[in-house]
Amino acid sequence: MKRIILIALILLTVLGLAACGGPREAISAEEFTARMTKEGHTVEDITHYYEAVDFIETLLIANQGDFDVEFVVYTEADYARRVFSELRNEFERNRGNTSSYSSLSFPNFGRFRQTTAGRFEAVAWVGNTLVLIETTAEHRDAANAVLDLLGY
Repeated sequence: MKRIILIALILLTVLGLAACGGPREAISAEEFTARMTKEGHTVEDITHYYEAVDFIETLLIANQGDFDVEFVVYTEADYARRVFSELRNEFERNRGNTSSYSSLSFPNFGRFRQTTAGRFEAVAWVGNTLVLIETTAEHRDAANAVLDLLGY
């Protein structure tokens, strides 16, 4: 009986990973810049503002026109995971009475997207990187398109 339960759990895990695209790989700052500029976005490196923060390697902001896309490369994946958890918790605490959200958490990536009180908030991490978007609900589709473009 234990063997059957173990096999069922393994199959569920494999199916879950397959449904979510399986393990993800982080993109580099260069790849982020290339993908965003190819789509017509302006990318600015603001890492120098965070020189005193020794666990941030790179911080880029892409201006999409209607909202900014923040891309952070941390020195270790654990930092990205922690910041993701803190942001997700903050978004959940500020959730209004009417909202929609989706959340995924796996060992090497996580994603949280929420629409509430006229706002759209999304945070995702893969490996040692994190992407953050906050905008109005009317720009949700454009923000989701950017997240899909980046693979987050």
